[in-house]
Amino acid sequence: MKTKEPDIVDLGNHFRRLGMRFTPQREAVWKLFRDSQRGYSIPEAIEVLKDQNIGMATVYRTVMALQEIGRLSWVHDQNGDHRYVACKSMHGHPLVCEKCGRVQEFVSCDLSVLERLLAVETGFTITGHRLEVLGICPVCQV
Repeated sequence: MKTKEPDIVDLGNHFRRLGMRFTPQREAVWKLFRDSQRGYSIPEAIEVLKDQNIGMATVYRTVMALQEIGRLSWVHDQNGDHRYVACKSMHGHPLVCEKCGRVQEFVSCDLSVLERLLAVETGFTITGHRLEVLGICPVCQV
């Protein structure tokens, strides 16, 4: 019997906590995003997965659930459209190449000073942040 990958076991547990089953179709959706360096828009993911008989509703619901549990994050592509990319850590941020669209995750983002300053200046209670950094990857710089 083949042992499931640790990320698959972890996702199964997260889905059960949400009251959802982690079906083979949902596993396929996760693996599509996990194994991509650029991510996918939802319409692109639907197109890729249709040959595996995975429907539009399954893709959409799975992407939303993966985003809710912090395993997918969206970035803007060169056209300003949303692409979803896998998050390897529970608090990572995307570094997006503006030329090829490759996404690399980074985790060092101590924004605590900025969050406190914003709270004082605005009266908001800061509950979190979303950070997307744009640049040109080493391959595209050549």
